[in-house]
Amino acid sequence: MARGLSSALKTELANQSINPVILLEILFPTPVRLTNHYKDLSYNSNTYNSSSHLLQITNNSESSQINVSSFSIKLSAVDSAYSSIVLNNNVSNDEVTIDIAFLDSTGAIIDAFNYNKGFIESFNIDTKNGALFLNCTSHFADFSRVAGRKTNEGSQQVYFSTDKGMEFASLTVKDILWGRK
Repeated sequence: MARGLSSALKTELANQSINPVILLEILFPTPVRLTNHYKDLSYNSNTYNSSSHLLQITNNSESSQINVSSFSIKLSAVDSAYSSIVLNNNVSNDEVTIDIAFLDSTGAIIDAFNYNKGFIESFNIDTKNGALFLNCTSHFADFSRVAGRKTNEGSQQVYFSTDKGMEFASLTVKDILWGRK
């Protein structure tokens, strides 16, 4: 399914002056919002703090099948701020959202899209290298699926080959709660 781009984003792409940045939100007991940009950014009424603690996010792959994918976030553990959070709280199943935002030539956010979303499954602290790894699973890990049909275009076309109705389903429904409140 094609993703639509806003006209402002298309304009900046044509000018070749676009700058992608990461917006990471970890819903610890006190939410943490980080960006890899050199200054703090505001998006959707939240402030994402510029941080050198955000070291790496593993690659994401897409599939037409529903699967439980995993991804990892590497944070610096040199400062004990994040290490103490995971050691002193139950962070298992805390929600993690990774968005990619696009900045124009003035540094303002033009548009953003969701890169990955999931829940913390486990964590590791590498004391030798001063790194904290958050191992996360996609939001489908919490999906209590009943065997049968899926709500995607491929599954719909198995039974109705010319039906394009599911192609636009994501445009009409903003959020579906699948079992976690």
